[in-house]
Amino acid sequence: MASYTSAQIWHGHRHGGWYIGFICAIFTCSYCTHETTTRSTKITVNTTTMLEVVNWGGNGFPIAFLSGLGHTAHVFDDFAPKLTDKYHVIGITRRGFGESSQPDDGYDMATLAEDIRIVLDSLAVRRIVLIGHSLGGDEMTLFARKYPDRVAAIVYVEAAYCRSSARDSLSRYTAPKSETPLPSAADSTSATAYQAYYARANGVAMPLSEIEAMFRWSSDGRLRGNVTPGWIYDRIVQSLFDPDYSNIDIPALAIYGTDYPITELFSDYNSRDSMTQAAMRGYHEASLRIDKYSRDYFQTHMARGRVVNIRGAGHSVYITHAYQVLDAIRIFLAEVL
Repeated sequence: MASYTSAQIWHGHRHGGWYIGFICAIFTCSYCTHETTTRSTKITVNTTTMLEVVNWGGNGFPIAFLSGLGHTAHVFDDFAPKLTDKYHVIGITRRGFGESSQPDDGYDMATLAEDIRIVLDSLAVRRIVLIGHSLGGDEMTLFARKYPDRVAAIVYVEAAYCRSSARDSLSRYTAPKSETPLPSAADSTSATAYQAYYARANGVAMPLSEIEAMFRWSSDGRLRGNVTPGWIYDRIVQSLFDPDYSNIDIPALAIYGTDYPITELFSDYNSRDSMTQAAMRGYHEASLRIDKYSRDYFQTHMARGRVVNIRGAGHSVYITHAYQVLDAIRIFLAEVL
């Protein structure tokens, strides 16, 4: 990953014969009424790019999940299947991550949004519900503005943030570097061991399948490094700006984690000296202010938007507060579809 501090990364996320038979098994039309098995495939975008699509199956109106920066569709492996009783659920891994290709270009928001359109066309899906976490929200907003007839509803899970405003506001504060211990040799012996380290370091129990997808592993199962090089993160971050919700006349739900503790930004806060803690508090307070600005901006500018706040939840709210997020999504979709 590029050389950002843990707080910068976190806030950047908060404030990306058989083949034909498989495609038909995912969707036979824009409204599915059959069971399918959970599997994944690759869909060709162009001569240099193929995207992984995870199919969790299910019955009903189609839903596509879009992950946050640094993650793949497998980050939803524990959450997405909870919706398959009423909906047909897939996830798209954006270019540059996991099993998707890493072409030399195409990491701007316009291209990432166009990738979604190509995937939906390949699956013969006319209309979809988009559910995006973090960076996925930026892609959804652009997609909904460009292809409003393709979107039945959009759900922002910690994803409706004003990126430029956050950068400008937080540039006046210094985010102290985290001193959270790096993974030990033992932590790197397997994906399961690293999953436990990740949970200790970040306070989030990431699906094992996502740990396996995010990193490279040796033939004997040891951690070798990140799948995605830092320059891809840089290209994507450079393309982020405040969202433009104008002319989006689509039902939209924004789920936010609010009033999150300082340890959500700085996991090692309690072990730092008083001067560093003071700097961390200043950055934390500024983050809370800019997050409120983003919530107010969404409510003011998203014509058919509604907001659900989950107090004390952090950025990975769909993992840490899964059933509250699930309930909010179910209630919303039952009303708008």
